[in-house]
Amino acid sequence: MSQTDQILNDIKTIQKIFHSFSLKGSTPELLESLCFFEQQVSDYIRNPQLDAVIRWHKSLILQKTKYHPRAEQLLDEALSLLEDSGDTIFRQWILRVYITLGDVHLSQLNYLDAETYLKEALALALSDSELSGFLGKIYSLLSIVNLNLGRYNHAKRYISLEKEHASKDHESDKADEAAARSYGEALVNFSRINRQIGLVEHRVQTDLEIALDIFHKISDIHGQLATQLEQAEFYYLLNRINIALDMVQALESKFKDNRMFMELTQGQLLSAKIYRKIFDYEQAEYKLNNLFSVFKDQNLESNQTMADALFEMGALFYDVNEEDKALHFFRDAAKLGMVLGIKNTIIRSFNASRTIDKYKARELLTSDLVYEDATFVRNRMDRKISPFKEARATVKLFASTLFVDIVGFSGMMRQADEDITVRMVDELIDRMYLIIYKHNGYIDKFLGDGFMAIFEHGYSLNPEIAFNAVKAGEDIQRALQHKNRKLKKDYDVDKNISVRIGISTGEIYAILLGNYIKTEFTYLGNSVNLASKLESQAAEARMLIDKETYGQISDRILSEHGNFYIPGLGDTDAYRVLRLARMSKRLDEEK
Repeated sequence: MSQTDQILNDIKTIQKIFHSFSLKGSTPELLESLCFFEQQVSDYIRNPQLDAVIRWHKSLILQKTKYHPRAEQLLDEALSLLEDSGDTIFRQWILRVYITLGDVHLSQLNYLDAETYLKEALALALSDSELSGFLGKIYSLLSIVNLNLGRYNHAKRYISLEKEHASKDHESDKADEAAARSYGEALVNFSRINRQIGLVEHRVQTDLEIALDIFHKISDIHGQLATQLEQAEFYYLLNRINIALDMVQALESKFKDNRMFMELTQGQLLSAKIYRKIFDYEQAEYKLNNLFSVFKDQNLESNQTMADALFEMGALFYDVNEEDKALHFFRDAAKLGMVLGIKNTIIRSFNASRTIDKYKARELLTSDLVYEDATFVRNRMDRKISPFKEARATVKLFASTLFVDIVGFSGMMRQADEDITVRMVDELIDRMYLIIYKHNGYIDKFLGDGFMAIFEHGYSLNPEIAFNAVKAGEDIQRALQHKNRKLKKDYDVDKNISVRIGISTGEIYAILLGNYIKTEFTYLGNSVNLASKLESQAAEARMLIDKETYGQISDRILSEHGNFYIPGLGDTDAYRVLRLARMSKRLDEEK
């Protein structure tokens, strides 16, 4: 047997082992499956390319558990191993990694990096006829990315390409069940994307009937239910309210039985919209409150359907002349739109609020809206200096302080196109903002080529908060890989951007500085200073944490101890974070 044949056989074995595990169940069950999978394929990891194939499979399990950063890390490692090989038999796996990286970045609301990988996937699939079977998935994901970015013409073009490609595949072999399923999904996607853009095409009714017939023939219950939901949405847009309501009510229990929670929330939202349209406000409010409970129970509170539901509740209260409540829900919808990075969601809430109070509507466009409801000290303190008081507002608390410095930015500005460099750094800062937010911190201030972020513990130390700060640092370092890849691939810039990160945990002071002319809220304390000094001591692409942070999370990271001379502090113990501990180990420690 040739070496190529042996590798292909090994890949088939890895795939067979992977498919022997169920991708359904709780997070601990999925992680247990991941451990068993690793054990059974351990003999193959000595080959770097087979190791990459294994990492790709492992990322699929981690996506199911919603551990997207770890899935992203595995995919980055897999891509590096595969691209270094240059072996044509792995082109398919490079393509799979591109597509999955696009999907993972999309799940993390990182649309620009998702687009980068999906376009690389598209170029590769178009260059090799043997890879054309992946085009439908690529077109589908690109349509979603462009929809979220507000590029509606691009979204419509990609979804039309998906439909066209899937139709050709299905026509060429109608007995092929996979091709039939792809065509059915493409027809449903075509309807959904056009509906979300705001277009109603009557041919969609026929498309959905064809899709439903396909899913019936191949006994795909999930496909049938998803198609019926899209049909109900279509009838609602045509104002055929009774048909839409009957359909969506019949689907609700089926969605629950089949654990189709995303479709369940979409169906409940449609029911609420129908009830509001027929002036049954009590039933509409009841449906929306049930919907919010489902979002909370299923950890689905940060998606577009939630933003739509918040807006719908605001519209309902506006209809019944409860304008203060309406403004509250419009504000929450706008806030979620900011987190999702979908500007039309923000604009919709702004326009609705403006009909009630144009001054309060302006607040929906402020950058601090996302943090206004948080219990951070900065939101609880008096932020003004009064001539009637001598004392300044000061609060003492525990916090983990994170300093980031973007290394190489100034040099790159001199060597590369300034517009490109500024665009990349702007993209990177956007990603960092989202990373800090998702880990329950906030950026306090920008400092030249970097920033300072705070993760508040409160009035006692909390290991989870310290761990959030370190996870944020890890995610920031990972985000750089994608920006540097984009600089090299798209702009032919060889110089990389990197970061230094320092984290310290301890007591700090939240204080208002300044006078009547200028005031600034900030944080002071030895822990803040230490974090800044650790950042300056960290090597490029490294993260240093202090002894207190290490003591809080030592069992959840892999690190190296070091002793550093810090001006003003002398010899100081610190730890270089190598990576997070394995997910299964961290879960065991938390039990």
